[in-house]
Amino acid sequence: MRLPLGLSYRRALLDAELERLAPAVAGVVLEVGARRVSRGRWAPPLHRVRRWIRLNLDPAERPDLVGDAVALPIRAASVDSVVCVETLQYTTSPDAAMAEIARVLAPGGAALITVPFLHRADGPADRHRFTDTRVRELVAGAGLRLVALAAQGRFFTTIANQLRQAAARVERRPVRWLVAAGIVPLSALLLGLDGLRPVRRSPFFTSFTTGFVALAHKG
Repeated sequence: MRLPLGLSYRRALLDAELERLAPAVAGVVLEVGARRVSRGRWAPPLHRVRRWIRLNLDPAERPDLVGDAVALPIRAASVDSVVCVETLQYTTSPDAAMAEIARVLAPGGAALITVPFLHRADGPADRHRFTDTRVRELVAGAGLRLVALAAQGRFFTTIANQLRQAAARVERRPVRWLVAAGIVPLSALLLGLDGLRPVRRSPFFTSFTTGFVALAHKG
């Protein structure tokens, strides 16, 4: 039996939301923080766009453009869409990065942004976490209009996500499988609890989430 420890619950929920919002991505697309190897299962809709430009600060990722999110090497109003998936937390200034995203977007363009909230730190460059209020401030501060904002999970999903991550990092395979054998059914129960109506309607339980996906328009 293959235990589902390769993909975090946050990433699975995030990928599903990206797929739902993908029709908003069109024309010339700039992907900020693009990586050579996908971090999830969402496939960018390359067949539906005119051009997809991959940008990363690290040349080792072999992007189309090497550049920093806070100083994009792109002309103003020159792209129709910007995709920025799990990147703002690594920038020195999320506000500056959002201002740059707004600058390079053409009028009527769309920005698809994802950010973490209750999620482990991925490394020394992982600087920021974002509440829904912070996401709204970032979008409004850049002069964009928020169209959609979705949270990935609630209280119980955040617990399940942390348990899955802990199990996935047990070094010895036999021990990892033994730990996972207990965590997988427990996580299924926790994910089910997150879908209950009292949980969905509770200000307390909904104040916890793994992160957010936001869709914003310019103009």
